[in-house]
Amino acid sequence: MQSSKRVRKSRPPASREAAYRIIIRYVNEVCIQIRKFAKHYLNRDAIDYSACAKCLNDLCEVWETEPSKFPTWKEFFEKHKIKATEDGLRKKNSYKDLLNICERAREYELMIPGVREMIVECARGHLYKYCQSFIEEAEELEIQPVLEYEEAINAYRTEMDAKINKINKSILEYGEIKKPFETFISEGNVHAKLMEETCVLLIEVSHTAKKWIAEDSAYPDKLLQDIFFNNSYKEKLEDDIEKLRQKIRSTDGSIERKRKTHASLAREHSNHKRQKHRAKQSLEVVILKIQKLERDIEAKNKEIQQLKDEIADKTPVSPRYRSDLRLNLEREYGCLDKLEENKQVMERQKIRLDREFKSVNDSTYEYKVEAVTNRHEQHEMRQKMLGMEIEIKSIYDRISSIDQKSAVLKKIRLLNLSPDTLRMMHKRRIKIQENGDETSSNLGQLEEACKFVSNYIGKDWKKLYERLPFIPPRDPDRKMKDLEVIDRISAHRDRTPEESALFSLEKWRSFNRQCELGQLIRGLRKLNKVDLAEKIESRYSVEDVYG
Repeated sequence: MQSSKRVRKSRPPASREAAYRIIIRYVNEVCIQIRKFAKHYLNRDAIDYSACAKCLNDLCEVWETEPSKFPTWKEFFEKHKIKATEDGLRKKNSYKDLLNICERAREYELMIPGVREMIVECARGHLYKYCQSFIEEAEELEIQPVLEYEEAINAYRTEMDAKINKINKSILEYGEIKKPFETFISEGNVHAKLMEETCVLLIEVSHTAKKWIAEDSAYPDKLLQDIFFNNSYKEKLEDDIEKLRQKIRSTDGSIERKRKTHASLAREHSNHKRQKHRAKQSLEVVILKIQKLERDIEAKNKEIQQLKDEIADKTPVSPRYRSDLRLNLEREYGCLDKLEENKQVMERQKIRLDREFKSVNDSTYEYKVEAVTNRHEQHEMRQKMLGMEIEIKSIYDRISSIDQKSAVLKKIRLLNLSPDTLRMMHKRRIKIQENGDETSSNLGQLEEACKFVSNYIGKDWKKLYERLPFIPPRDPDRKMKDLEVIDRISAHRDRTPEESALFSLEKWRSFNRQCELGQLIRGLRKLNKVDLAEKIESRYSVEDVYG
């Protein structure tokens, strides 16, 4: 088995595959040792622990000693080597089981520390270090496979830490129950069950590690699939843009044709409007003439009536005067006939003009309706074109977002595949260790201070994030996007305000290349959280920090 000290001093893995091989070697070694132990000591017939306890008492009588003289199995085993045992006892199954219990305890205590150390080294020395989602490279972009793998990493870590803690707890419990030896034998089913549970947990952690390795090895392929999907989706969007542009060109041509048709309709409407005006004027003239003729006819009828009255008058008049009256009456009748004839002509002309006016009026109205309809159709087409242009702009925005996500996916995939990434991470950890305790202490203090502040800042974490300094400087728009992303992630994961505050401070530390405790205190003072700033100063012995 390779010691942890030797692993820490070993060279960094040359590639992901090398890291996987190291992890698989650890896991396989653990599984082999557990299976060997289980085959020899757990997968066998049930042991009668009460019979073993009785056998222990019989042996102690033969040896003339008390069972309480043996604190653990080790003392009993040493005594057993130097003391003679009767053949009758040796042949008993309980005697064999008693020795088997001691051997099982010896193998367990020899195996478990090394196996546990391998599991811890496998998890915390390799898996936690080299299986990365690189979610920080995505910044404010929500990339589903990266988010999903980050959640999977957190789930794996939580699961493995919980099982490692259970293993540690089981080991401690075993240490408490292995004394005294007499109880250890009589209640052997307790520690046997504990051994079995520990072995099962170790196997489960090993399988979890293998599952994690499988998912980590598939991570670049998932990223590549997402890149291919983005590219195909981008091509589809570009096809949609081309289709929309064709529709716009077609609609623009239709609008041009409509515009020409509208101009023609407008000319026809104008011509018919003038014809209608002339027809209306002609009709009005004819109506006036008819009215004048009617007045003339009425006047002529009055004159004729007067002449008739004079002729019918019995007053004696000269024959010549009477003859003149008759002649005048005949002339008036002739004029009346002529007026009647003219009136009939005017009335026929009025009927014709009425017919012509109605026709030209109907045509004028039809051209007007067609022109207005054409104008409305042009307006609707322009609105459709505007909607298509807005849709094209929206598609371009989606394409830009896809390009950004694809670029990030390619970068993350390259980081995941490149052996230089693992070396860089390894060198960075070594450099941090070599920088001395002061830097580590400062970083640890800042991390603790962020946790402390997050418990007190509550819902004001957004205001604090806006007031914290960034080196290099971060634009206000970028800060607003950071807050929106943190809000969405917090809502998705159902985080409390305190957890959101801690997450925002972690974001600040990742974006700020020169994080210091003083910057955090100055941000609190800018937010008028003077009491909290003073608590941080007194807690970490920081002096002269003013906003």
